Amino acid sequence: MLNKATTCSQSLSLKDKTFYVRPVKGEILKSFFRLSRENAWCLYDWGNSAFVTTIVAAVLPVYFAETICAGSTVNWSLLGMNISSNAMSLWGYAMAAAAFLVALMGPVLGAAADAGGRRKQFLGVMTGTGVFAAALLSLTGPGDIWQVLGLLVVGQIGFAGANVFYNSLLVSAVVPGRRELISSRGYAFGYLGGGILLAVNLLMIRKPSIFGFSDPSVALRYVFLSVAVWWSLFSIPLFIKVPEGISGGERTLAGSIHKGFSSLISTFHHIRGRKNIFRFLLAFLLYNDGVQTVIMMATVYGKTELGLNSGDLIGALLLTQAVGVPGSLIYGWLAKRFGSKKMLYAGIAGYIVIIFYAFWMKKAIDFWILAGMVGLFMGGLQAVSRGFFSRMIPAGMNAKYFGFFSISQRFASILGPLMFALINDITGNSRLSILSLLVLFVSGALVLKTVKSPEGTE
Repeated sequence: MLNKATTCSQSLSLKDKTFYVRPVKGEILKSFFRLSRENAWCLYDWGNSAFVTTIVAAVLPVYFAETICAGSTVNWSLLGMNISSNAMSLWGYAMAAAAFLVALMGPVLGAAADAGGRRKQFLGVMTGTGVFAAALLSLTGPGDIWQVLGLLVVGQIGFAGANVFYNSLLVSAVVPGRRELISSRGYAFGYLGGGILLAVNLLMIRKPSIFGFSDPSVALRYVFLSVAVWWSLFSIPLFIKVPEGISGGERTLAGSIHKGFSSLISTFHHIRGRKNIFRFLLAFLLYNDGVQTVIMMATVYGKTELGLNSGDLIGALLLTQAVGVPGSLIYGWLAKRFGSKKMLYAGIAGYIVIIFYAFWMKKAIDFWILAGMVGLFMGGLQAVSRGFFSRMIPAGMNAKYFGFFSISQRFASILGPLMFALINDITGNSRLSILSLLVLFVSGALVLKTVKSPEGTE
């Protein structure tokens, strides 16, 4: 007999037994509605960081080298040139291609979103693109080299493109005086969320029977699916709670994109006319170039130069995530207490120490210490930079300006690793490649010295 319960639950009575069925999905949505705007914004970082930690940094590179390429060299051609590449080179080309495409697309999409007040709509499209690519990786197998690289590029475009609009929504989610603090909290959420899922994913691969999988290869497919589900689920609060912000007045999507193209050049001239903002973007490009290069080259440096095993490499990555949680929160609090610009200098100084330590290190324990140091400064420096920049933006132009902010981030993913590889090829010494990164941090600090802090903050 089916009865309606007096509460929000439903009860199913069968003779003397009553079973209660809770509307689980409804309860989840209600909990999302109870979140503040600030925490709803931060939870997006919790969700999308899984793509970086599990797919880009930890699992997919190993899967690509060992299973997809199986240690073989791939011969391919480009503009009439025959090229022979191993898995590492192909991975690098794919990452650089994705970064370049996002650098070109970011400002146009940002301008279009501002024009029509469609930041959340564009964020949804980009999030869906990244989620779809992550899910499709579960269908790949040995020999699917170009399919995996294609999905990697598409996923990176979705992830980085979504961040243009996610960053821009910081303006409508948080009042100016709290942006560095909440930006740092977002990074902390990202470290925690990405680290938790990565730990679960590694357990799925190493102990597949616990999760009911027959072997690691089956578990690996569900690892990629778990990233897609995780990213999707924790994106929901932002779309529910965070307001769209100021609109440029365009009513149609086509009109927004057209206006985005037309306003791209004017936005560039607008930024050039505001020397303080232009100088900050240049400073950020330089020192963030060093930050991104450390992130992307640390694992391969530990493998080739120190000969570390995968356990040390992945364990150190988890340590970086764990330290990054309190590190980002403390960094944001210190920025509010002592001023953002001072903490930017502190972060740059911290990375200079990291570079010298990396040049000197020789053992596995040194690499673990380095990972902890990186976690302490990485999220905080980037979060304070994002919040500092957000307070320099004119009203109603946040997505346009964050489009150019994205350019600085994306080109930082191209130029630094290229310099690292070039010096290594010329000198045959990867330690000198590490030392060369000092140029980026020192020059970034010198340009930052010419930047004035936003009014009313420090």
